[in-house]
Amino acid sequence: MLMIELDDRTRQPLYGQIYEQIKKQIQMGDLPQKTKLPSARKLAAYLEVSRNTVDFAYGQLEAEGYIESRPRSGFYVCEVEELAALDIPVETEETEQEDQRVNIPYDFSPSGTDMEYFPYHVWRKLLKEIMINDNSELFQKGDPQGDFELRKSIMYYLRQSRGVHVHADQIIIGAGMENLLFLLRQTFGEGRVVGIENPVYTNACGILRELGFQIRPVSMDQNGLDVEKLQETDANLAYVTPAHQYPTGVVMPAGRRGQLLRWAREKEERYIIEDDYDSEFRYYGKPIPALQGLDQSGKVIYIGTFSKAIAPAIRVGYMVLPPKLLEKYKKNVTAFSCSVSRIDQKVLTLFLAEGHFERHLNRMRNLYKEKHDLLLENIRKNIPGASVSGEGAGVHVIVNFHISEKEKFEQRLRERGVAIYPLSFYYIEGKPQEEQYILGFTRMKKEDMIEGTREIGKVLSTIK
Repeated sequence: MLMIELDDRTRQPLYGQIYEQIKKQIQMGDLPQKTKLPSARKLAAYLEVSRNTVDFAYGQLEAEGYIESRPRSGFYVCEVEELAALDIPVETEETEQEDQRVNIPYDFSPSGTDMEYFPYHVWRKLLKEIMINDNSELFQKGDPQGDFELRKSIMYYLRQSRGVHVHADQIIIGAGMENLLFLLRQTFGEGRVVGIENPVYTNACGILRELGFQIRPVSMDQNGLDVEKLQETDANLAYVTPAHQYPTGVVMPAGRRGQLLRWAREKEERYIIEDDYDSEFRYYGKPIPALQGLDQSGKVIYIGTFSKAIAPAIRVGYMVLPPKLLEKYKKNVTAFSCSVSRIDQKVLTLFLAEGHFERHLNRMRNLYKEKHDLLLENIRKNIPGASVSGEGAGVHVIVNFHISEKEKFEQRLRERGVAIYPLSFYYIEGKPQEEQYILGFTRMKKEDMIEGTREIGKVLSTIK
C-alpha cells in the first residue's frame, strides 16, 4: 500500500518528497513489482497538491526505471531488486551544508525560482516526443553556435520582447554565463580590461577574473554606472546590467545609456557587455528596452539566460555578438563545440516555438508580482521606519533598516532563523555609507514571507 506524508516545513519541493518516498518504498519491497500506483489525478487530490507536482514525481520515477506507464492502464512498479543497493547515504560536506540550509525557515535568498508552478508535464511531454520520434541527428555533433532552430526562436523572442536588433547567425548558445564569457574571452584574446559596476553580481566578477580579464571597479549613482568615472579608467570593456542593476535595482535612464554608448564609440576596441539577466520581470509600466536596441554602431554584446525565467538547472544562455565581433569569433573560436546538449536544445526550441514559454512567463510574472507586493506590504506593516529601493522589477528588493548595530542585528536574525543578505557583500572595493540588505522573494512561501518580516521587526525593536 502506498504511504506518503508531506512536510511543508522543509525546503525540499513537494514533488521531490513524493518521488523520494515512492522510490524508497519500491527499493524496500513495500511496493512489489507490478503494483499499480494511483493515477496522478487521484494522488494529487489525496495529497492536496497540484496535478503537475505528481506528474513530475511520476515522470522522474519513470525516467529512472522505477515505474512504467502502460497505455490506457496507468503506472506500475518495475523490477528493481538490483537497484536497492545503490541508495546508500554518504556523509559528505555537501550534505552537511544542505542540512544547514534546511534549518533556515525564513530565507530571503535572491537566487532560485519558484518551481511549484513549472509545467513539468509539458517539459516531459516534449522530451518524450523527441525521443519517440526519429531524431537520431540529435546524437550527432551540432553547430558550434547552437542549433539553428533554437537560435531562430530566440531571435524572434528577443526582437519582440526586448527590442534587440539580431539575426539568428549572431546568436551563440552556451551553458550559462561562465561558458559564454569564456567564449568571449577566446574571441577577444588577452589584454582586455573591464570596467564593472560596483556593487556588482559577484559571480560575474569572479568569472571575469578567472578568465584573465583585468577588473576596474566603477562606482554608481542613482542612474547606474558613472560613465565619467569609467572614462577615468583604462577599461576597453564595460560590464553593465542596465534594465535592473544587480544588486541595487537601479534602472539606467535613456540619458545615461546614451553616455555609455558614446563612450564605446570613442575608440574602436571598446565594447559594452549588457547582462539582461532578469528583464522578464517588471511589474509596473512597460518593460525597459534593451540597451542593445539603441546601439547603431555595433558596440553592445548582449547576454541573456533562461535560468531566471524557467529554472536554474536549465543551463542555457545566449549571447548576441555585433557583426565585427562575430567575424572575430568565427576566426578565433573554432575548436569549441556548443556546451548545451542537442536534446536540451530541441526541448527548449519546442518550448519556445509552441508558446509554452510565453504562457509560463506570464504565470510566473503574475506570481512574482503577488509575492513582490506582499513583501512590500509586510515590510511597511511589520518593520516601521524601513525604507525600500529597487522595487517594481526583478526578484528582490533592497531594504535599509537604519541600524547602527549591524553585527548584533544579523546575529539575532540568525538565531530566529532569518537570512537576509548585506549589500556590502557585493562591493568589489569600498562599502556603502549605511548598510542595506537584499530581500529576495521567489522561493519563499507567502506565509513564511509574512512571518519572516515579523521576526525582523521583533529583532529591530530590541536593538533600537
